[in-house]
Amino acid sequence: MSNNKPSYYGAFFWVATISFVVPLFVAARGFYAVPVTSKPTPRPDASGVDHALWDYLLKSYTDHGLVDYDGLSRDYLFRTYLRQLAEADPARLSTAADNLALLCNAYNAMVIDGVITHKIRDSVTNYRRDGKDFFALSEHIFAGHTISLNHLEHELIRKRFHEPRVHVALVCAALSCPPLRSEAYVGRRLASQLEDQSRLFANRPMFVHFDADKNVLQLSPLLQWYGDDWKDQGGFLSWLAGLVKDETLGNALKKAARGELEIAWFDYDWTLNAQQNQGQGAATGQKKSAGFGSGSVPNE
Repeated sequence: MSNNKPSYYGAFFWVATISFVVPLFVAARGFYAVPVTSKPTPRPDASGVDHALWDYLLKSYTDHGLVDYDGLSRDYLFRTYLRQLAEADPARLSTAADNLALLCNAYNAMVIDGVITHKIRDSVTNYRRDGKDFFALSEHIFAGHTISLNHLEHELIRKRFHEPRVHVALVCAALSCPPLRSEAYVGRRLASQLEDQSRLFANRPMFVHFDADKNVLQLSPLLQWYGDDWKDQGGFLSWLAGLVKDETLGNALKKAARGELEIAWFDYDWTLNAQQNQGQGAATGQKKSAGFGSGSVPNE
C-alpha cells in the first residue's frame, strides 16, 4: 500500500492563488498611494477660524488652479468657513504670519463666494452693481465688519504687511491670475508656501517669457500694476531673476533690470478661472487688457 498522499498544490493552485492575490496587492498599494480627502471636523484656531476646512475645500474643488464653483456652492463646509471668517478675531493670533495667512485665505474664499453669489459664468469684470465693480462691493463680512475685496487686499494686506509675494497668492477669479493653490495658507508654513508660489509663477511662460526672436521680455501685467511693492527687494526683475531656472531667461531679466532690454506686457485674460473654461480664454471673448490688478488701481 502506497503512503504517497495526493498533492493539492500543483501548478493550477499557484496560478489561481497568484491571480487572486496580485490584484489585491495592487489595489492596496493604490489605496495607500492616493491621499484620502475626508471632511474634517471643524477645530478653530485662536481666531475662531479652522483653515483645515479651507484646505479640504481647495483639495476637493480645485484642479491645477481651476475651480469647481458649482461643487463648492453645494458643500455646507464652505458656508461654515465663511461664517468663521465673519466672526473671526484676528487680534487673538500670536504671529504676523498667522494673520497674513488668515487674510490671504479670506480673500481667496470671498472672491469665490462673490462668483457663486452673483452667478458669474463669464468674467468678474462684467459684473457691476450700484455703479461699483466686483471688487469694490462692500458685501463680505470679516471679523464683524462688512468690507470689499479692495479693502481687504489694499488696506488690510498690502498696507500692513508689505509682502509683495501676496500677489502670487491672491487670486482674482481670472485665468491670467496666478493659479489658486490647492491648500490653505498657514502661518507656520507661510514663508515656504509664498516662496513656492513665487517659483511657480516665475517659471511659467504665461507670466514670464523671453521672446528671443523679437528680443523682448514678456511679463504678466500683475508686475506692472504692483511693481512698486518690490522696491525694497531691488525691484521685481531682480526678484524674478533669482527664481527662474532657465539661464537665458535669467540673463534677459538681468538685462531688463539694467534697462538694456524691452519689456512687453501680456494681455490679461479675465475669463473666469472655472474648470469648464480651461483652454477657452480669448475664444470666449473675455481676453482683454485691464488697468487694474486683482482689485482697483493699486497705487493711486
